[in-house]
Amino acid sequence: MSPRPAPRKRPITVMRHVEPLGPRVDIPVRDPSPDWEEAQALLARGQHLARQDAWEDLAPEICEADRNQTMTCGLTSVAALLSQGARSDAVRAGHAAAGKGEVGTARAILATLELNLEDSPECPAIAHTVAMAHIEVARAWAGSSRADQLSPPRRDAYEWHMQTAASFVDRFDPFETHSALWAEVRCEVLAIDPKPGQRLADDYEDLIDLGPENPDYLRAFGRDLLPGRFGNREVLDREARRTAVRTADVWGMGAYSWIMIGAIENDPTALRWVDAELFAEGLHDILARHPGQHMVNRLAAFCGLTASSVTIPGTSEARISNCFNWIAQDHLYEIHPAVWATAPAPGLQDRDVAGSREDVIKRGRTRATSALAEHFAALLNNGRRLVFTPDGLQMPRMA
Repeated sequence: MSPRPAPRKRPITVMRHVEPLGPRVDIPVRDPSPDWEEAQALLARGQHLARQDAWEDLAPEICEADRNQTMTCGLTSVAALLSQGARSDAVRAGHAAAGKGEVGTARAILATLELNLEDSPECPAIAHTVAMAHIEVARAWAGSSRADQLSPPRRDAYEWHMQTAASFVDRFDPFETHSALWAEVRCEVLAIDPKPGQRLADDYEDLIDLGPENPDYLRAFGRDLLPGRFGNREVLDREARRTAVRTADVWGMGAYSWIMIGAIENDPTALRWVDAELFAEGLHDILARHPGQHMVNRLAAFCGLTASSVTIPGTSEARISNCFNWIAQDHLYEIHPAVWATAPAPGLQDRDVAGSREDVIKRGRTRATSALAEHFAALLNNGRRLVFTPDGLQMPRMA
C-alpha cells in the first residue's frame, strides 16, 4: 500500500455557550465534536480516493479496517465510512435519477461504478461499495413505501437494484474474509428474500458475532425485528434478550437497549413493548463502558427527544423517557449538536437534515436545550439556573 498523504491540519474545536432561554440553560456546545470530525474525514477520504480512481490505496484500507473492526471514537465502522464516501457520488446521482423516474440513467450510473471491478473482480472492498450503492439507490426508488405499494415501474427498478446487490453476496463469505461488511449486506438484502423471517435471526447473529462492539448492527436488528419489517412483538423481545445474554461480556445488558432503540427509532409504538427496568439497566451498562460525551449525547437525545412524548406516570414509556433525568444530571456536560439534529423525533420521519452545517448546529442546539428546559421546567420556573459541568449538574438560583 502506498503511504498516506500527510494529514491536513485539523480544524480547531470551538466550545460555544448557548444563549439564555429565558430561565438560563448554561451548557457548552462542542463544534465540531470529535466523532463528527473523524467521520467526516473518513467519508472525505473515501470520496477523494474514489474520484482519483485510487482503489489500490482505498481497497486495502477498507479491508484492513473491516478485518480489524476498527471504529471511530463514536463507534461507527471505519470501513463502512470509507466505503460510503467512495460510493457517495454515484449514490447521489442515482438518487437524482430515481427522483426523476429515469430507470436507465440510474442503472448507467452504477454500471460506471461497477467498472472498477473489472480489474479486481475478487476485491471484497470494491464489490461491497458497488453492492451498497445498489441498495441505497433501490431505497431511493422505494422512498417511504413498501415494495408492494410501488407503481410497477418503480417496483421493477427497486427489485432490479436489490437483486443486483444480492448477486454479490455469494461471492464473499463473511467468516472466511472476517468481514462484518459482507454480513451486513446479507442482512440488507433480506427485504427481497421470499421468507426473510426464517433467516433474520441467523443472519444478524453472524453480523453481531463479527462486530459485537458496533451498536449500529444491534439497532438495525431492532429495526428488522419490527412487525412492519420481518418480525413481530414476541420475536423482538426474545431476540433482544437472547442477544443481550450473548454479548454480555461486551455490553452487559446494553445490547437489549440498543435493539429496542433501533425498534423505537423506526416505530414509536414499540415503546409499549419494552421491559423498562431491563432497558434502564442496559443504558447504565452502555455508559459504564463508553462514558464519553458522544455516547452520553446519543442516549440523552434518544430519551429526551425520540422517546419523549405525553406519557402516563408509572408506565414503561414514562420510565424510559425519564432516564433522560439521570443521564442529563449525572453524565451530560456538553452538547454535540449533530447528534441531536439527526436523532429521530416524534412526527419527523426523515432523519436527513437539509441545509448548511450552521443549520445543523442551530437545529441540534435548539432541540437539546429545549429538551433540557422542558424536562427541568419546575426548577427553572422556581428561579434556578441549569449549569452543566464535568462534575455534574449545578442548579444555582438566578442572581
